[in-house]
Amino acid sequence: MTGLLAAAAVLSACTEAAETYDAVFITEAQSTVELTLSVDPDLLADEPATTVFTVSTSVKAESDVQVNLKFSPELLDSYNSKNGTEYSYAPDGSFDLSSLTATVKAGKSMSDDIVLTVKDGSGFEAGVTYCVPVSIESTSSMTVLEPSRTIYVVLRTPVVSKAMYLTASNQYIVPGLEFASEYAAMSQVTMETMIYVNNFREDGNTISSIMGIEGEFGLRFGDVKIKPNQLQVCHGDYQPAAATPLEKGKWYHVAAVYDGAKLSIYVDGAEAGGMAMSGETINLTSVSTRGFQMGGSYNDQNGRPLDGYIAETRVWSRALSAAELKNNMYYLNPDKATGLIAYWRMNECESVPEADFTTYPTLTGSDFRTRAQNVVRDLSGNGFDAYGEKQYDQVTYLDAKWL
Repeated sequence: MTGLLAAAAVLSACTEAAETYDAVFITEAQSTVELTLSVDPDLLADEPATTVFTVSTSVKAESDVQVNLKFSPELLDSYNSKNGTEYSYAPDGSFDLSSLTATVKAGKSMSDDIVLTVKDGSGFEAGVTYCVPVSIESTSSMTVLEPSRTIYVVLRTPVVSKAMYLTASNQYIVPGLEFASEYAAMSQVTMETMIYVNNFREDGNTISSIMGIEGEFGLRFGDVKIKPNQLQVCHGDYQPAAATPLEKGKWYHVAAVYDGAKLSIYVDGAEAGGMAMSGETINLTSVSTRGFQMGGSYNDQNGRPLDGYIAETRVWSRALSAAELKNNMYYLNPDKATGLIAYWRMNECESVPEADFTTYPTLTGSDFRTRAQNVVRDLSGNGFDAYGEKQYDQVTYLDAKWL
């Protein structure tokens, strides 16, 4: 059979021939099960958001083929479980279809456009990704091609937040990881963050550190053999870099993923570079060059600082898939996360209570350049708070709206 556009085959037992039949299917579902629609609830009153799809037949229809459509919220739980997503069904009344009937007219093999319109965002919640599954319910003739019966229309809404400025005078350490022995020999790990760079280094030392442990598992920009705006992840001599440089003044989601066999870099949910490893483990308890840091490495203010903003910064004890990275770039519900080690939104900080200096006395010692002035709390519930050097009321933020 050619193309598998809609012709389906059923191999009968003990026969070599395949039985084919004419079929009806959602056209777009042949290439992707998801259609993504960006929806800003604040703008819907003036300009509803729309997307279109069609219904096709595997052969030209001899007579009109009527196809009845339906919304299928009951499919979301299994879809989320299979794909690692956390989609919610869009609120009732927020969307509609131009028609629940599509017709492939005689002599044609595709229907007119079916338009899904999102018209009311008043019931949308911040940080929630919604989805509207639309399925073929029945047809007047021809069999439905099951793999392409349903299209999942994903509604991505904006996340409004703040991002924290990291620079030579406001870098962060996470002293609690030093004592977490369960993370000393990890066969899988993921680090991820949103990042907006003001300037990449051009002063001879081309490295700008984002997060991690220098030499052990670090995500950074630049090195001797790559450009200052190329993303790189390092574990000893394993130092893969992203093929495409990034731009300053632009938001990106960046991630480093180790799955036990490969060290990979992701940008905006797509793999951008990688290198095979030989089964080594990663030690997140290492105190080399002050242990786990954000915005710098080593022990002084010239220690490869970042000049930019970060937000939605997380560490995981497992290798996240590309779909997981993409689906949760802008917001995460830590109560629903599996394998989350630490989560810093980096949208606020507070003054450091005296009790924190008792818990981690090195905060006032020589290992930390100055007494810790602010703390960003870990939202995972594991207590891996991050300590920075500026007074909490002098930290700079950037308003962010991600869609």
